[in-house]
Amino acid sequence: MDGIPASSPPPERGPWPVAALRWVRRRLRGASWPLADFGWVWIGYPPLGALPSLSGPPPGHPEQVSGAPLTPQERALERQLRN
Repeated sequence: MDGIPASSPPPERGPWPVAALRWVRRRLRGASWPLADFGWVWIGYPPLGALPSLSGPPPGHPEQVSGAPLTPQERALERQLRN
């Protein structure tokens, strides 16, 4: 071998791996917004006027608000939410 005993620890490499990882992290962070924007362009982002309005669940849906009276548990929850 090179005159280095087999029981000696490996030589220290210095700070270069840390600096390299920082460089990679900066580049990936800088590329994330352009890549996300390109994704919206690729899939065809709808114009702001074409977005559907939110109108709630359709009639007959289990989450549709009805005139049924609240159960005791629902009344207690409603009281907690209002306070």
